[in-house]
Amino acid sequence: MIRNKNFWDAEKNAPILNRNGNFIKYDNHDESCKRAEEFCKIMSKHINEDIKVEIKKKCNDEEILRIIRLDAERTFSTEENRSLLIEVLQSIYPVINDYHQGLSFVASFLLLFLKPKEVITIITGLHKYYVPGYFKAMPKAYVRDARVFMSILNIFYPHIYKHIEKLITPEAFVSKWFIGLNVHVLTFESLMLFFEHFLKEGTIFLFKYSIALCKNLENEIMKTNDVSRILSLLRLDQKVFPNDYKKSKDDEVGHFFLNIINDACKVDMEKINLNELRQEAIKQMELEEERRKQIEMERALSDDEIVFSDEEEEEEEEEKEEEEEEEEKDDEKKANEEEDGKNCGDDGQSDGDKKKKKNDDTNFDKDKETEKREDDVKSN
Repeated sequence: MIRNKNFWDAEKNAPILNRNGNFIKYDNHDESCKRAEEFCKIMSKHINEDIKVEIKKKCNDEEILRIIRLDAERTFSTEENRSLLIEVLQSIYPVINDYHQGLSFVASFLLLFLKPKEVITIITGLHKYYVPGYFKAMPKAYVRDARVFMSILNIFYPHIYKHIEKLITPEAFVSKWFIGLNVHVLTFESLMLFFEHFLKEGTIFLFKYSIALCKNLENEIMKTNDVSRILSLLRLDQKVFPNDYKKSKDDEVGHFFLNIINDACKVDMEKINLNELRQEAIKQMELEEERRKQIEMERALSDDEIVFSDEEEEEEEEEKEEEEEEEEKDDEKKANEEEDGKNCGDDGQSDGDKKKKKNDDTNFDKDKETEKREDDVKSN
């Protein structure tokens, strides 16, 4: 792409060039392209295989194609260059049988210097021999190696490990290094050097680079307990580390990034058993997965029981309330009947009524006797 003079005007604001830092120009494009062409040769020596690839003019998976198009739009400004990136990514898709956004980072960077078929060749080699499984949508291989990195960091710099471990998980930041291969992280000057060493040494260089980066950021990492801040540091966020960043006044522009790569080359990994650490990480991931499934099952069962219990309790409560109401009515009825039985005789009259009637009868008899006496007096 950069051999085309129109590219520099049309794509000057393209996101892929954010980390160029004025390193690659039209004037030196030939030198940069020749350097990138060596990537294929370096890879061939490392894998000892002649990789055969083909360009795919279409993608049968509509959803994947939709995602690829979105990534192309986020990367380049012109439709011509977007189409080239889409062509490369849809050609890689059948090889991996999956897709991760990190692929678009790597492919777009390589397309600046190389032809589409060369880019497909390199990424196919990366997938098969360098980072198998990293470019999956759900890359378990990457998660495994992110944890392996933390184990290695604990061996080299336990204090940095402990500080990072208490704040964030490695999956939150290592993807920028391992899947995106530091595109949008390192400046182009240092990124070219990174690719040369990575393709020469293989996966082990990713771990060496990661250790060197943490060591170079040791002071900044240890000074913060803020999650956002530490993520910005580990991702080499451009707002924190601009292309012209200098760690000291005497430092030269670009040296900060180059020093990370140079220090990575000095990291001694001979005593590190990568396969053993990977097996340990896999076992831990399996245990976590089993535990996760167990928790989900317990939660599902618990939810079912709660719903059933609630329904049953509501029914029982309603029945109990009805029974209590009936009992209260029965008790009230019995109480009334007992009270009536105590206060009433056989004729159904109350004691008060009987007493009143007796008094009335007595008075009536008295009246009769008085009336009789009056009659006797009159007759005499």
